[in-house]
Formats: sequence, structure tokens, C-alpha cells
Amino acid sequence: MGQRRIDLGLVNEDERKIIEARRAYQRAWRAANKDRVAEHNRRFWAKKAAQIKAENKSE
Repeated sequence: MGQRRIDLGLVNEDERKIIEARRAYQRAWRAANKDRVAEHNRRFWAKKAAQIKAENKSE
């Protein structure tokens, strides 16, 4: 998620196919595991909110 996307115009055809295959797999996995993705996102944002709250308390 937090990774930069590679510009497919700048890589050779073999690398482009590899990158596209990886992206397709990840899209399919996320579609098949929507509940796991949603739970991960919920935990991430709960931690982030707690972190921000702690930073605001310390100021």
C-alpha cells in the first residue's frame, strides 16, 4: 500500500509482465479476502489514532 508504483513505461517488456502479474495477483487476493483486508485497515487506523492521541497528550 505505501509503496510507490513503478512507471511501466520505464521498464522493459519482461519486467512489465512480471509487475502486471504481481498486481493482478494482489488485486485478486484482496477481492477474495475483503474481510481480512478490512480488518487489517481497521487495526492500522486504530493504532494510528492512538498514536496521534498520545502525541497530542504529550504536547
